[in-house]
Amino acid sequence: MCKLIHGGFSFAQLLVLSDTMEEYTCVGHSVPRVDAFDKVLGRAVYSEDISFPHMLYGRVLRAGIPHAIIEDIDVSKAKAMEGVACVLTARDIQGRNQYGIAFQDQKALADDKVRYAGDPVALVAAESVEIAKDAVKAISVKYKELPVVTNPHEGLAGDAPKIHEKGNLVLHSKVRKGDVEEGFRDSDVIVENTYRTHVVDHAYMETESGVGMIDPQGNIVIYSANQCPFRDRRQVATVLGIRENKIRVIRATTGGAFGGKDDVTVEIHIALMVQATRRPVRLVLDREESFSSQTKRHAIEMWTRWGARRDGKLCAMEGRVFGDTGAYAGLGPFVVKKCGIHLSGPYYIPNIRVDSYSVYTNNIIASAMRGFGVTQAAVAHESQMDELARKLGISPLRFRLMNALDNGLSTATGQVFEEGVGIKATLEKLREIVLNDPSLRGHWKDLI
Repeated sequence: MCKLIHGGFSFAQLLVLSDTMEEYTCVGHSVPRVDAFDKVLGRAVYSEDISFPHMLYGRVLRAGIPHAIIEDIDVSKAKAMEGVACVLTARDIQGRNQYGIAFQDQKALADDKVRYAGDPVALVAAESVEIAKDAVKAISVKYKELPVVTNPHEGLAGDAPKIHEKGNLVLHSKVRKGDVEEGFRDSDVIVENTYRTHVVDHAYMETESGVGMIDPQGNIVIYSANQCPFRDRRQVATVLGIRENKIRVIRATTGGAFGGKDDVTVEIHIALMVQATRRPVRLVLDREESFSSQTKRHAIEMWTRWGARRDGKLCAMEGRVFGDTGAYAGLGPFVVKKCGIHLSGPYYIPNIRVDSYSVYTNNIIASAMRGFGVTQAAVAHESQMDELARKLGISPLRFRLMNALDNGLSTATGQVFEEGVGIKATLEKLREIVLNDPSLRGHWKDLI
């Protein structure tokens, strides 16, 4: 029986509790994951393992080019192939060909134009994976290529090609605190730099996959590797043009996600093929397709300027964040916004000004990934702290302890915490570990 600790304990208190209160069986102890044995022993059932009688196999035709008008799609050869149950294009969608978590800017199947190389153009359901692959290759699409936007600065230029009719700026977010100009006037040392992070794939062991069928009550049931079944169901219902209560999305055992299965992946396409054929359909993306078409961690550019006094106290920071959210929004605008909010890191700075821009490009879609924008921000704020510490002649650890957030201090957005701020306790624990381990002490002596 796992006892729970009640009350609002700080991180430092939890460290003490984990060391001294052995009667607690969870806090401070290694607890086996409830699904670990099934996974290690191969008993776990993933969506790719689920099958039904008379099941079909789906494949997706991707655009293969980043920006173009679709002039014609010829599916006649694919439809004529033996073993092909259906070939679907945007014309076959019965509901509204539009979806998205917060901004409904994505098409289930591209109709007017394609906006990145991974855009889905057509679906095939066939009696075997091999037949489905051959049928996809038999589809002919005529494109009129358009100019390509490759980065946020190009996207924000006045003469930039419009990826969406409303323009390329998805969201401009602002953080304002104190008086930044006054803060820099009070600074004795100022450090200014630009940092750039790159696209990262989640690289989960299990690619995006799922299987759908129609149950005896006539509901479409989808088993998939997903993170938000009810949110997925809402988007599936919109595209299919049916009520949500006629759809079930069941989260199968998932072989890794880390935010990459937060957006819809295969669910809408499976549902469209099930709706068209009235038969079970399985769709599994291969690794190449997963890399080239599914969401990624944002590439972000961060310009930032920090000021501090000679005594080591931070005075001011400002920054501009440019996030490449790719061809569609997903959760991208909120990732970039959060990057701007956390550009000051876990440090108390009285004067802050940050502008964050989430921008459409013709690159692959960027959305949620573990850390949700804070990972990129850390590249900037920790580098700034190191450089300021060097210029001030203060050890990096001491400099961080001098400026770390604590109870009663305000964050970049003005929020004041009264408890639960653990950065100082974490740094002190780090110092203790280094000082007590000779092998670490020699290597890290200049940092603590």
